[in-house]
Amino acid sequence: MKTKQDTLILTNKDGKKAKFSKFKKSKSRPFVDQKKAKDLLKHKRARLVVRNLSFKATEESIREHFQQYGEVTNVEVLKKPDGKLVGCAFVQFQLVQFARKAQHYTNNQPFLGRNIKVDIAKPKKLYKKQTTIDIKDEIKKEEVEIKSETLNENDILVKLENKPEDLDPEVDIDKSSLHSTTNDRRPFMSHDVSEGRTVFIKNVPFDATNEDLKNCLSQYGPIFYALVCIDKITEHSKGTAFVKFVNKEDAEKALTAGTELTLLGNVLDCHPALDRNDLKHKIQSEKDQKSRPRDTRNLYLVKEGVILAGTKAAEGVSQSDMTKRLQIEQYKTQMLRNLNTFVSRDRVVVHNLPATWDDRKLNMLFKKHGGKDAVVREARIMRNLRKLDANGIGESKQYGFVAFTKHENALEALRSLNNNPNIFSPQKRPIITFSIENKSALNAKTKRQQKSKLKNPKSKEFDPSLVQKDNTKLATESSSEVKPFAGITSKEGAVQKMRSRYKLNVQAKMHYENVKKEKKKNKMTKKPLSERRKDFTKQPKQKIVNKTKDDTFSKLVNDYRKILDNNVVKKSKWYE
Repeated sequence: MKTKQDTLILTNKDGKKAKFSKFKKSKSRPFVDQKKAKDLLKHKRARLVVRNLSFKATEESIREHFQQYGEVTNVEVLKKPDGKLVGCAFVQFQLVQFARKAQHYTNNQPFLGRNIKVDIAKPKKLYKKQTTIDIKDEIKKEEVEIKSETLNENDILVKLENKPEDLDPEVDIDKSSLHSTTNDRRPFMSHDVSEGRTVFIKNVPFDATNEDLKNCLSQYGPIFYALVCIDKITEHSKGTAFVKFVNKEDAEKALTAGTELTLLGNVLDCHPALDRNDLKHKIQSEKDQKSRPRDTRNLYLVKEGVILAGTKAAEGVSQSDMTKRLQIEQYKTQMLRNLNTFVSRDRVVVHNLPATWDDRKLNMLFKKHGGKDAVVREARIMRNLRKLDANGIGESKQYGFVAFTKHENALEALRSLNNNPNIFSPQKRPIITFSIENKSALNAKTKRQQKSKLKNPKSKEFDPSLVQKDNTKLATESSSEVKPFAGITSKEGAVQKMRSRYKLNVQAKMHYENVKKEKKKNKMTKKPLSERRKDFTKQPKQKIVNKTKDDTFSKLVNDYRKILDNNVVKKSKWYE
């Protein structure tokens, strides 16, 4: 039974009373063996957490390092889901005294080249409570005191001593002013990237420090700072760094260093630093490009510059131009059926060229309409080499090719010149499309060019060994006095056996097959036009003899006589 002595009576400012029991209701707890609980608590207190560990550390090396301070029962090295080390481990000692001793002697001491941090491991719930920070809007709480009065033995009166009006005005802070001060603070905007003096470096050695990096790059000029990027969790180097130079020219020198710039055996890869927004856009664009289907043949450029009937672009176009455009489109679709063909990004075809134009005029026209920085690699008008003029130049086929160094210039020139009535004439406008190339033909061309560069003494890629091989072949041919048709040459002192009949027959068959192949090859190979003209001999015309009527009549009479003479049959007697 509860008595009045077992209750608390609390009165507030308005005089209202509330009764509370002195005793808290005890929750039903399961029965736990006290000895086991005590041992478990001791076991947990003898557990250390070791941070800032080197990635070279293993369970065996950690155990050996801590074994000198007491018996270690368990070592647990933390790892990420992908198997990489975190740089943290738990060490379990048998006794709490051993754990305290190990913490005292190993905390902030070097281990495998790094200063490790050693602390007593805490329970997960307690660690979370300590790490979380509660942000409160209240500046000061009202203090509440419970004072005992002499009304009754067990009665307690609760009063509020500090009222809102009695608060110290110095402590009272207006919330609006607090918000205004926080809002007035503008975030610091760095101009390092826009100045162009900051360099982002990849492939930095993990053992390199800021000082090492600064000393390495100071050869290009004075440096503001050199910072190695460190991972927040592992506190290890990420292998990247930022370096800011005093002068922009020095940063450009570092960017153009190439493989010359090395640090601790690693070749540093320098890039201009990017703003965070630019970096996000770059990553997003790369993701978008990967997600899109790859167009290796540039088929999206096939319809560039096509004039459709009924559109505004088709106004004033002559019938001959439209039919020519239709023929070109049919040719393009037929060519692109071959999977070895593709649409060139920087080479265009020009049709309807005037017959009097040359390569120089074509080059000047496309350079003018290709943009400011347009560079024309090739401008060629196709000509008929069988029909030559007085100067030895072939007749123009009225179409040609123009190649640029950049796709943007080619596209700008196409859009500026295609179907333009002010270039040639309104009735015969320029028809420009992107050229269709053959991969196999281009590969063969590049191989020929590479081979000629290797054999050219004036080229940077000149290889004298290839030229020497050709010279040795010529030398051996010229030095040998024996002519190729002389057969096998004999040497004095060397005795050769006579060939058997079987081998001679085999040789004869082989020679017959070789002769047969050569004849077939000569038939298949077609001689060039110049050689065929030389071999051609014009035969004289045969004179036709005019026959007279008398000759034909006499011939006819003679033919009949021969027939009659041959058909004479001797008559025989009836009894013969």
